[in-house]
Amino acid sequence: MLTDVLQQLPTARDGALPRRHVHGHAPHPILATWFTPEAPGPATLAAHALLSGCGGWWTDRPVAPRAALLHCGPHRVLRGDPRFLDPEQLAPLGRGQFDAPDRFLPLLGRTFSPVMPWVRLVCTQQDPPRPVRLPDGVRVRPLAASDTPHLDRLDPRSEWISETWGSGRALADCGNAWGAFADGQLVSVACTYLRGLAHEDVAVVTAPPYRRLELGLACVSGVTSAIRARGRTPTWTVPRSNEPSLLLAEAAGFRAVRTEVAYWVGPAA
Repeated sequence: MLTDVLQQLPTARDGALPRRHVHGHAPHPILATWFTPEAPGPATLAAHALLSGCGGWWTDRPVAPRAALLHCGPHRVLRGDPRFLDPEQLAPLGRGQFDAPDRFLPLLGRTFSPVMPWVRLVCTQQDPPRPVRLPDGVRVRPLAASDTPHLDRLDPRSEWISETWGSGRALADCGNAWGAFADGQLVSVACTYLRGLAHEDVAVVTAPPYRRLELGLACVSGVTSAIRARGRTPTWTVPRSNEPSLLLAEAAGFRAVRTEVAYWVGPAA
């Protein structure tokens, strides 16, 4: 599974990091021991970075690495031994969320301010989505490359929907983004936010004037149907405090399977 991907696929693009070593080829297969078996939710980040080419890997050395950093969009994953990382390597990755074992907390604390725990629920789709009756004049369909201008015109507060793909064009080309159109405008988008080998984590955004019309639910239904047709499991990751997202997840048939803690960090201290 992921071991094969690590050995066969080219690496994701390197980030602009101060670096001791950044791989120019697929990460060393030993990294597979840190990212397998693939779990639902943000744990798919390792496969997503390799499959999408968005993000990058860093290891402390090219052979028998002792520490690894994976980043894509605002997401960062730390694995291995924190003694082989230092604040200078992590500092450019501030203002994002870290998935890291507790042993990395002293390092994060020395590097960023603030460091805030963020409790999130990881859900899998266990029931069919609730049927939706679209308002008159609204059309929901898969997005294609020709829809890139619509994605580029999204409200800046909604641009995060494409951050794990690198651009609106890449999201339109990813093969699993659905949009709701009203009055010729793209007003809701759902997509595979992180694509793993066995799971795909779903995200959705809807323009404020069009919320409570279930347009997001209609788009999510299209996305999850396509994920299941590929033989993968749709997943949903949501902060425990985000009640609107929790309600939408429930309507789409998602149920929590795990609670985990990530760390949202500010800029370098």
